[in-house]
Amino acid sequence: MRILFLTSRIPYPPHRGDKLKIWNLMKQLAPRHEIFLLTFVQSKEEVRFIAPLKEVCKDVQTVHLPLWKSLWNCTAALFGGEPFQVAYYRSSAMDRSLRQTIDRFQPDILHTHLIRMAHYTAEERNLPRVLDMTDAVSLYLSRFRDAQSNTFKKWALGLELKRMQEYEPIIARFDRALVCSETDREFLQRRGSGFKLDLLRNGVDLDAFSINGETESDPYRIIFSGNMSYYPNIDGAKFLVHEIFPLVKRSVQQARLYIVGQNPPAQVASLASADVTVTGFVPDIRTEYLKSALAVSPIRFGAGTLNKVLEPSALGIPVVSTSIGWEGLGLEKDKEILVANDARGIADAIIRLLKDSTLRLSMGQQAARKVRATSGWESIAGGLETIYTQLVEKTR
Repeated sequence: MRILFLTSRIPYPPHRGDKLKIWNLMKQLAPRHEIFLLTFVQSKEEVRFIAPLKEVCKDVQTVHLPLWKSLWNCTAALFGGEPFQVAYYRSSAMDRSLRQTIDRFQPDILHTHLIRMAHYTAEERNLPRVLDMTDAVSLYLSRFRDAQSNTFKKWALGLELKRMQEYEPIIARFDRALVCSETDREFLQRRGSGFKLDLLRNGVDLDAFSINGETESDPYRIIFSGNMSYYPNIDGAKFLVHEIFPLVKRSVQQARLYIVGQNPPAQVASLASADVTVTGFVPDIRTEYLKSALAVSPIRFGAGTLNKVLEPSALGIPVVSTSIGWEGLGLEKDKEILVANDARGIADAIIRLLKDSTLRLSMGQQAARKVRATSGWESIAGGLETIYTQLVEKTR
């Protein structure tokens, strides 16, 4: 098959969730299919990433979307009804490039990544179309709004939520729409009866996250990982440092916390102290996990599934997570993961693991078996391939 991926961000380097997913799907599909990529770039510096992308893509086309243009689009959207994240990525140049790319390469299927890009392909009736939403954005926005104490932020998020809910019927125009958790699918099924929804779970690179046992773990080291410019992670870091970690320290004096991930803003960087390290970007997240006794995912709002749970689990590192971080992973509570939602409950789960090395080992091993059996990108891409085949065969 000839598969055209349309993305809002260039999916390289794969250092954040949205890029990681598309990169791994393309890499797994490339040996059996011809992969084409059409993507926005926001700076000329990003053009250098075309070369590594061409190792898996037969062709890569880019459309420059400067920041000033996106901000202008959002300003104009103040007087309309379009979601701001959709307006941000509006581009007549992308419309033209998409048409030219389809005409030139004649793809068998069109894979549109994220609902913010749906308007580009919703009316393309001449080939099968998949909308890969990853998350139910309106679910994320409603949770984000409800978590706010700031009146203006709550109002602004409520406005974007209302606009997204009005925009969501566009999902019904696609031959198939994909989300990564059952929670997201059930939420959207209640929202729209015409949505043709399938699960496409997030995965993990089993080769990159292999268990070799060459790194010795610190029995008091706790890791929280992620893209630290992402607001749920910012909130999670503050929740962890201000409310959870002090409770842990009262019981386990030797405990140390590492907040690991790219682009930490000042409000995250300022959390650093004698027992809290904020690393910023690290070239090898795998080693950071392996040096740790456990991983924690204190996410209080969001949607979809989280790599910060899948990756350490694949390595046999036990995880403590909120219910939101646990959604859609298929890990058995209290056997393969510990789940709690308030500061006291999360702290107690962390303390329990820090004080019981046998529990850490058994829980980590059981989680690793589950994740490595069900969440490798090879099997995830195989499920996507089945969806593609069904849609293409319908058109023949």
